[in-house]
Amino acid sequence: MRRLVIAVSGTPGTGKSVFARALAKKLGASAIDLNALITKKKIYTLDTDGTKIANPTKMREEFARAIRNHRRPVVAEGLLAHLLPKKLLTHVVVLRTKPKVLKRRLRVRGYSKAKTRENVEAEALDVILWEAVDIHGIDKVYEIDTTGLKLDAAIKLFLKALAGKISLRPGKVSWLEEIF
Repeated sequence: MRRLVIAVSGTPGTGKSVFARALAKKLGASAIDLNALITKKKIYTLDTDGTKIANPTKMREEFARAIRNHRRPVVAEGLLAHLLPKKLLTHVVVLRTKPKVLKRRLRVRGYSKAKTRENVEAEALDVILWEAVDIHGIDKVYEIDTTGLKLDAAIKLFLKALAGKISLRPGKVSWLEEIF
């Protein structure tokens, strides 16, 4: 059986970091924080407001190097995790959260009104989900609504889907009516 290499992606504030760390622990996997990798390898530029803009090509190359000698499963986490190479990933988990809840979380984190609105709209429009499906195919992508879901329950859902006991097929979550 092929080694598991799972990407955990989603809009900021959906719970990627906590989910990925817990999943890695449960699977006995190595955890890779893509934001830390991007920063450590200095594979970004800064935009006018000081936001890091990652170089996706270099990120993919560094990720491939980082997992090359791993023998155990890998869980990679980050906003750009769904952009990792198709040939390296076995599964892509996209975490989702209701826009109203997401808006509160981002404001608490100190996001500007413009950045908050941009991220809430991206969540409502399923941007990351459908980018992931476009790159990896619908059978490799799992969608989990984390709104009001405890961490253990979210992990159990994914593990059940991984075992083929339930479906987390993309497209079941829709926030359009809530936001527009």
